Amino acid sequence: MTDLTVKYFNSGMTGAPQISNNWGDLVTMLDACLVNGFALKAIDTLTFADGVATATITAGHAYQPHQVVLVAGAEQPEYNGSFRVLTTTMTTFTYAVTGTPVSPATTTTNLSAKVAPLGWEKPFAGTGKAAYRSKNPQSPQNILLIDDSLKTPGYTTTWAKWANVGIVEDLSDIDTIVGAQAPYDPNNPTQNWKQVQTGQWGWYKWYHGRTSGYDNSGDSGGGNRNWVLIGDDRLFFLFCTNAAGYGWYGRSSYCFGDISGFKPGDNYCTVLCADDLYWSNSSSGYSSYPGQYNGYGLVSSLDFTGKVLLRNHTQLGNPVRFGLTSLNTNNGQQICGRGPTPFPNGADYSLWLLPTYVRQEDGHMRGILPGMLWMPQDRPYSDQTIVDNVVGQSGKRFLLVRTQYSSETEGAQIAFDITGPWR
Repeated sequence: MTDLTVKYFNSGMTGAPQISNNWGDLVTMLDACLVNGFALKAIDTLTFADGVATATITAGHAYQPHQVVLVAGAEQPEYNGSFRVLTTTMTTFTYAVTGTPVSPATTTTNLSAKVAPLGWEKPFAGTGKAAYRSKNPQSPQNILLIDDSLKTPGYTTTWAKWANVGIVEDLSDIDTIVGAQAPYDPNNPTQNWKQVQTGQWGWYKWYHGRTSGYDNSGDSGGGNRNWVLIGDDRLFFLFCTNAAGYGWYGRSSYCFGDISGFKPGDNYCTVLCADDLYWSNSSSGYSSYPGQYNGYGLVSSLDFTGKVLLRNHTQLGNPVRFGLTSLNTNNGQQICGRGPTPFPNGADYSLWLLPTYVRQEDGHMRGILPGMLWMPQDRPYSDQTIVDNVVGQSGKRFLLVRTQYSSETEGAQIAFDITGPWR
């Protein structure tokens, strides 16, 4: 059966929400990709033949082959639901349906389509604030808490734009955390969500506007940021620049969600990757414009900065940091998509894609990071290339996303399974 849990989105898609230079833009984008969908279009006609439905939108649609769309409004239930797009023209798209529904479809309201969201829920919200949670009953359903509001007192609309982010076990309202949280300092329990000192607000951050690593240095001005989001109903990865006019070489890499844990019944194997910026006016924790620069993100093996699990494998105590690792091809730190293995690999003339493992900072191996494949080769394809001919991965398609590493023009590359399922 075709998996429809895995979906990907980017800022260049027709109708996609844009992250500009406003507080709250990140929440608006996540609402669309995780919860609501986007690019809602009225379907003019919907017909069926030989197992395939054809939707016609005379004014032009917004959908791409392999994208998952949500179709609604037909009196014949076979036409309705989530489907992966097969083919497109300027005014039509097709998808496979089961059964033999009447053609053309009829409706008592209207026929519509939109880009389907990942299927998360948003149990709490506030101005510029949001809480996102998986609806999958197999998930421990820990919450991503985001505060993308203007930070007061002392901050202005021209300073850096970011969301404070954290994992929380539960909430009673958008401002009240219940149970475990990560990151967490028992000596300063609110430091991730409050102003700790002048010019310093929070700890773990997802940036979408800045001119340097200092939060009070500026926001890099107007214009839409370049972003990519890939996920399923339990985990997603986000790549985002901090300024307009930058492509992959400005993208920071973030993630939130459940890993595939090695411990049965692990209720705390939820991960968060962010920028770990404690100070705003010193070189400690400095990240360069327009994205991550030194030691952040998802591409450096066994780098523990800005990466945290809600609790360790014992299910007790405070959070534990984690690093990522895979097959070691160079007897040292690896950079995903910047490795020494030749491309194509001589023995099988193929791209190599390897599992990505999650290792706690104390050395214990916690699980696998689903959907993300480690590449020991050096940037084998251009940004967002989709490949489907990987040896040993028959029937799978992979999206290869470039992200910043080492300097503002160098990059690394990560592969993501966009066929699914991830688990």
